[in-house]
Amino acid sequence: MRQVKGNIFNGDSYKAIFARAIYKRLMSREWVTFADIMSDCLEKPCEKPSKEEHYGELKKAFGEIKQFIIEKVGEDSIEVKGNNRNQCFHYMGDVENPLSDLYNYGRVIRDLKTYWQFCQDSAGFFPESWLEYFFKECQDLLEIKKKKEDGEQVLSASLDRKLTNIELLPFLYETIIQKKVLQIEYKPYDEDCQTLTIHPHFLKEFNGRWYLFGYEDGEEPMLVRKIALDRILEKPKPNTCNGVTYKSAPKGFYDEYFKNLVGVTHYKRATACTIHVRAHSNYMFKLTETKPIHQSQQTTIPFGKHEDGVYGEFTVHVELNKEFVGRILQMGAELEIVSPEEVRSEFRKRTAELAKLYE
Repeated sequence: MRQVKGNIFNGDSYKAIFARAIYKRLMSREWVTFADIMSDCLEKPCEKPSKEEHYGELKKAFGEIKQFIIEKVGEDSIEVKGNNRNQCFHYMGDVENPLSDLYNYGRVIRDLKTYWQFCQDSAGFFPESWLEYFFKECQDLLEIKKKKEDGEQVLSASLDRKLTNIELLPFLYETIIQKKVLQIEYKPYDEDCQTLTIHPHFLKEFNGRWYLFGYEDGEEPMLVRKIALDRILEKPKPNTCNGVTYKSAPKGFYDEYFKNLVGVTHYKRATACTIHVRAHSNYMFKLTETKPIHQSQQTTIPFGKHEDGVYGEFTVHVELNKEFVGRILQMGAELEIVSPEEVRSEFRKRTAELAKLYE
């Protein structure tokens, strides 16, 4: 990577690295030597910087930084003392951070390069539709796709499965950012088709399915509607009629909305409660400890031998929804709901229904 012409701070050449270190030291308004700068950059003590391989770049960088500052602030802004071997430098100008524009621009460029490298190396983390949509005007899209095809990315996830309507994600993301009201043709599995007017706020993935959350227009007070992307019949259209004004959710609203949920389902008038869960094997206890069922999870009884058996227990503070029930039941007989009784009763009913299927 080469230094960009016109900005001494940009790039990862030795000269650019020295320039950033020199400027940072000078802006501290403390006396600084070439040995200090070389030590900072090499990350080890350096008593004789002139013996180091890149001493020439250090001197050039200092000369340019000094000249830039003098042009901005004045001849007396840099004080020098000592002989050639032991020179010390000190910034004493009236202007704080005189090269801020140049220095910050270089930092932005470095941050962008770091982010771009992340995008290339983690192409497998994003759905294909996101890459095509957001990088369609980018000449390096082919490089990203090639890295993905060649298996060179170092981050991946299960978000790139061939899911129905996953290509809508970038469009829906932009409508949220641009605060556009949408008209959505929606078909729940066991209901008739519905035409919904939605104020989109939030996108969330759970268990391989994406959902859009937002206010449904016409409801007073405004209620949050959960829209599964795979049940949208066609690409949503911006609502331009009826003079509907976009309504944002309050700051932090969705943090609170999902706070007590496993998954994405929130029932009206549902309240969270503290549920005690017992693990009947050390494996299951450790599994749920390292991969908690919910962020509120806390161990109450360490796994071990007790008077009434061998087990460990933990609590979660959640709403009783279908995702929580499913998560517990998928562990079979290794997890048991201990209390409260109304939750235990619900699981007793569910397991009895399952048992009937296998009679």
